[in-house]
Amino acid sequence: MNQKSWATIGVVFLAGIMIISSFSSFIFRGGGPAETAAQSTWNPSDFGVSGRLINWDFENLGDALGMYPEDLIFAFWMNTTASDNLTEAAAMVLPASVGLTLKDQLNLYPSPIDGVSWGLFGNETAEFHWTKPAPLGSHGLAILYNGYQMIPLGTTEIFIVMGTPVLFGTETSVKNVLDVISGTAPTAEGFVLPYDESDTLQVSVLGEEAASNPLLSPPLGGDYAESYLGVSPNDGGFTLTAKYLSLGGDSETRVFDLAESFGLETLSAGDTVTVTGTVEPQNLTMTLGAFIAP
Repeated sequence: MNQKSWATIGVVFLAGIMIISSFSSFIFRGGGPAETAAQSTWNPSDFGVSGRLINWDFENLGDALGMYPEDLIFAFWMNTTASDNLTEAAAMVLPASVGLTLKDQLNLYPSPIDGVSWGLFGNETAEFHWTKPAPLGSHGLAILYNGYQMIPLGTTEIFIVMGTPVLFGTETSVKNVLDVISGTAPTAEGFVLPYDESDTLQVSVLGEEAASNPLLSPPLGGDYAESYLGVSPNDGGFTLTAKYLSLGGDSETRVFDLAESFGLETLSAGDTVTVTGTVEPQNLTMTLGAFIAP
């Protein structure tokens, strides 16, 4: 599986954002590198935007899931500062996103994107970007929704809502997420595996629902209720943890075959199958692609 496989997903983001890439500096004042500051001192009010600002914990996928709508079927979260090799591998196998795929090609913010989450719900996708707040420069006429300012990016149909994290998406997807954050719409409750995990990269999929989603080509998911894939750098390699809830059919065969071929251990406990082990750097991209959608 490679990035081209996800052309159907996020094409509106990538096409639209490239249009404004040549003048993306209009978003923020100044063009030099931002001063380093502890994240604990970050204040979303430093964006200088009136109205409500997003202020949400963003330390893992479990935190991010609380901001997505109830029909979420796929989501990932990543700390993009921990490992360049892991970030590059993730960009190759995960759905195309601005925060991960194009993070080094655009200057949307005066400081780097330190963390990103991307989710697919219904026919929509949205992203969250974790970046140090800085004063917002001139921008197009914002749409006020639930007290938040939805700021358009140039002439595209993409909007951002400032805060920690920054919300990024189309008008429809942004409004759907803001309804959840505002407490007027239910959040995703179909996920159980990602909570309390601390991996650098965290991916979770509702396998049976994702497998039948026409937006995912080739199909993502499989014969399992839910999956979790977590990867973190360690000394000389990467620690991988893959969990599958109610695994069966061809997916069960593939998971055990893949674990054996990559030299990983498997453990079955109740209705959960867990795969763990160390992945060599040269096998990282291939292994990620294999266990995201077995």
